[in-house]
Amino acid sequence: MIKLYLLLFMLFSSQSLAQATSPVKLESTMKTMGFAFKQASEAATTAEALPFVEKLHHLTEQAKRAPLPTDKAAVYLEGLDKVLAELVLAKQAVATDDMPKLQQHLKQVDALKKQYHKERRFSFWQLIFGKF
Repeated sequence: MIKLYLLLFMLFSSQSLAQATSPVKLESTMKTMGFAFKQASEAATTAEALPFVEKLHHLTEQAKRAPLPTDKAAVYLEGLDKVLAELVLAKQAVATDDMPKLQQHLKQVDALKKQYHKERRFSFWQLIFGKF
């Protein structure tokens, strides 16, 4: 019976270790970030927005650990760092209960998202001829 418990313990501990060390899936993280952003933006009060801003901050840090295309890694990390800086300011706005400031920082996060998402697109010519 003890061997069975030990075997089950080793099985579950190895699974949780594998999950903890598994690479971040950037696409699913970004989708979750989008949903957290939407919820933070639609919050009626700073108190309502706080959990979503914190989640967005956590997910952005997680996205920085994702495997990135080597040719665009520096640009992506730059964008994620700028988003993190805005989210720190958004948290400060929440701490002072300043809803207009919070909305301003969330709008800046949205602008950064749009700007850096353009970086991942390929032009028509790149698709045909490859990188040049």
